[in-house]
Amino acid sequence: MTDSLSEKAYHHIQRKLLSGEWAAGDVLSELSVAQEMGISRTPVREAFRNLEQEGVLEQVPRFGTRVKALDRRDLVELYELREALEPYAVAQAAGKLVPEDRDRLRALCAEFKTIAGELRHKGKTRPDAGMMKRLMSADMAFHQLLIRAAGNRRMMKIVADSRVLARIFTTSRQEHDLKVIEQTYRYHVEILQAVETGKGEQARRLMSEHIRASMEEALEHYDTRSAAIGTQDMSLGLPDELLTEFHRIEKQAKPGATRRRSRPA
Repeated sequence: MTDSLSEKAYHHIQRKLLSGEWAAGDVLSELSVAQEMGISRTPVREAFRNLEQEGVLEQVPRFGTRVKALDRRDLVELYELREALEPYAVAQAAGKLVPEDRDRLRALCAEFKTIAGELRHKGKTRPDAGMMKRLMSADMAFHQLLIRAAGNRRMMKIVADSRVLARIFTTSRQEHDLKVIEQTYRYHVEILQAVETGKGEQARRLMSEHIRASMEEALEHYDTRSAAIGTQDMSLGLPDELLTEFHRIEKQAKPGATRRRSRPA
């Protein structure tokens, strides 16, 4: 029973992170999560431990468990990992889709087209929070279904973890505009068509292009945020109170700053 509850806690925490409710730098409480779920702290502690091993959470002295803050290099590595695995997976899945998976994948593609149509109908270019949740769900499910079709469960786990980390890193402030949504829709449709018709090399190439385009978008978002709030804030990942103290110290350390002379020891 404990293992089942631990798994539920694990997925509960993931959902919070993916939705942007918890973001990089946030401190999490075992007790709060346990109370929210109506379970004991033991399975939550186990879920925290698993997420720490996966690089999602980290233990910080005097603060507790915190959502890990990644830097630009981490983001690049996550996308490089995906590009190394997912193109291979879709090439392996080519020509092997069962009708049920094919229908699900088509429906997931259609979700992107539907959301794009809703935005155009409303005269908007950016989705609201509800639309973003639909987009994220459809995107992750599309990729995971294709990897599952390749029949490699270990690969599914590795790619899922890397995608979760990348989403946590960018989702709370990164919004896809209509252009990106339509581009993603086209990639998904073309990848699915290649897989359905058994064109493995074409599916591999398209998936590589899709992941590189996603990485460029994510990095552009990261660089824009870094310029807006300061690259040191991003790389340090300090809690707000420590970040304020850091800036005070940094300001005093600048040339010309007034300093009090210390008395000789």
